[in-house]
Amino acid sequence: MKNIVTAYEAFDALLNGFEILCRPVGDIMDFSELGQFPATIFAMPGYEFCIKAKPMELAGFKFSKPLTPHDVEDQQEIFIVMPMRILRTKFDVENSEILCSVMNGFAQADAENAVLQLKAISATFGQVIDEVEIKDGFNDKPKKQRTKQAKAEQPLVVEKPTEVVATEVQPAIVITEQTNVTKSEDLLVPETNNPTLDPEYQKTLETLLQRVSESKTPAEVNAVYRYTRTWSDKQMDPLLIATHKRLEELENEKAPSSEPPSLMVQIQNAPDLTTLDTLEIDVAARDPQIQPRLMDFVKKRRFELENPAVSQEAEPDYLLEEPF
Repeated sequence: MKNIVTAYEAFDALLNGFEILCRPVGDIMDFSELGQFPATIFAMPGYEFCIKAKPMELAGFKFSKPLTPHDVEDQQEIFIVMPMRILRTKFDVENSEILCSVMNGFAQADAENAVLQLKAISATFGQVIDEVEIKDGFNDKPKKQRTKQAKAEQPLVVEKPTEVVATEVQPAIVITEQTNVTKSEDLLVPETNNPTLDPEYQKTLETLLQRVSESKTPAEVNAVYRYTRTWSDKQMDPLLIATHKRLEELENEKAPSSEPPSLMVQIQNAPDLTTLDTLEIDVAARDPQIQPRLMDFVKKRRFELENPAVSQEAEPDYLLEEPF
């Protein structure tokens, strides 16, 4: 699993109902459930976290949600869901077929979920798939467009007609054969040095522009730049214009959220002790693993409310420092 998040992001996601996994930094073992770690794991150094992918169900089949560009890294093994088979390959941002497959929701991190997704899609249309073939695919780089140099490898043959003249004017017959006129052919082939005319570039650009228009957060908008590392400034221009426009739209769309803030935020902003007492009751209803950490915030806020004059200067020793 590659969607690594910070301790603060993991804690906030936990409060919002997501399942969090953890492991020591640099450990080759897979991530484990939080139940195997102490409740104060979010404030301890040397650990990394990830959000467990939520399962989904389609036509009676349960499988992991398809990968998104945020979930994968370059050269990570993935499984592409195709109509007739599953293709095992490695994620390559320069391969437009692989990139489009991930962006359009047809990629899984393992073969088992890829097979289940294919069977679910088939069952949606009333078909049943018993066996699914898994084979290697998309191994080659995208084929480049043939250039004029390749065309010039076959010389154009021009045969001039035989010219017969009187002996006293021209003593012999002159025949010219197989004249290589590569230079003449070049004049017939339009210049293709413009990188923006590359069909592979155009295909990837269209996919990224669509992703930008569908992005809901600035982070999703900016994520498209990871696929443009080899692009020139001229190739980047249309994508830069689109991302800046979408960021402005998202900024203008900002409005007060209809959802209440997380319990941690409510505790930190409690206006008085009565409100804080009510929130402390809510803490008792939360998962036992996070109750100690929430109580730390309750104690800290209670101290601030009871000692407004000194809360800005010092805090009691029993309070933990800001965890993240």
